[in-house]
Amino acid sequence: MVLALAWLPACTLRPLHAGAGGERQEEALAAIEIDAPRTRLGQILAEALRRELDPVGPPRPARYLLMLRVDRDKSPLLVQLDDVTTRFDLRVASRFDLVRKADREVVLRGAARRVASYNVVRAPYATLVAEQDAERRAAEELAREIRTRLAVHFANGPP
Repeated sequence: MVLALAWLPACTLRPLHAGAGGERQEEALAAIEIDAPRTRLGQILAEALRRELDPVGPPRPARYLLMLRVDRDKSPLLVQLDDVTTRFDLRVASRFDLVRKADREVVLRGAARRVASYNVVRAPYATLVAEQDAERRAAEELAREIRTRLAVHFANGPP
């Protein structure tokens, strides 16, 4: 046990949001403006990202622009013997560019994707609601992943 404690100071791992660097990181995240497609899915992703990037603070002047592109497709996951599909996989993918507004330079480029499944039932409205819920769940998971990538970017370099 004592040997393990002696090794601990040599560890270079640190929490992502620790210390003064974490405060600088949070300020940089809160200063991101989001440019998303004007589709239902694009707006759900943009709103989830706004909550992730600055959940409580007042609006700050934007120093960065996060440009999002969003794609979705679905494919049958479970097909019964009579060729009736009873479950779909909904794949949502986003490509993003983080642009510094001062000089329009792309400082980070990335992509993320998520899969959410939903059941098909006999009631068409229930199936529609299930598909929309899967879309919302996938968008919220994408927002968390994009936020994490942005936080790592700001933790590793100057904002």
